[in-house]
Amino acid sequence: MQRKERGRPIFIRDLCARRMAKSMILSMSGQAWLFLSTVLMGAAVGLFYDVFRIFRKTVPHKTIAVQLEDLFFWIVVTAGVFYFMLHRNFGEIRMFSFIGAGIGILLYFATISRYVIIAFVAVIDYMKKVVMAALRIIFWPLRVVLGWISPPFVAFFRKRRLGLRRVSRYGRMRMRKTARDWFIVRHKK
Repeated sequence: MQRKERGRPIFIRDLCARRMAKSMILSMSGQAWLFLSTVLMGAAVGLFYDVFRIFRKTVPHKTIAVQLEDLFFWIVVTAGVFYFMLHRNFGEIRMFSFIGAGIGILLYFATISRYVIIAFVAVIDYMKKVVMAALRIIFWPLRVVLGWISPPFVAFFRKRRLGLRRVSRYGRMRMRKTARDWFIVRHKK
């Protein structure tokens, strides 16, 4: 595609290249904002990791599940950091961006990570209690009905169980006798 600029044709790709060349040079204030935004990105990565830690505390895992979660975490974080660097840093790899992300992670873990975990675990425990109370209320009629129905059934099956014990005792004696007879038949010369 072409566009006219001052009487000569300009291709769109040339305009994009000019804009990219202008935007790749960051002023000091631009670099400071980029550094602060990478610090915040590092804190966001720390918060995302805390979500995984909280999930592991509330739901027991086996080691293979933990390893798969770690793999998922690093894939998501890598994609997020790549997207961030591509759009904020124009795809350039700048050392202070990685230093800022590291500082953000360290600051997050050193300052508020502990409190975030405590708050999230408290909220999850409260939600568990609310759900359990709701389930108790919902299933209360069922418990009442089962309380009325169960005594006759319990008495019925208790009598049957005693009868089954006698039958099973007789069955065990018959099995021993049969095994003894079979042993004698096999070893008879």
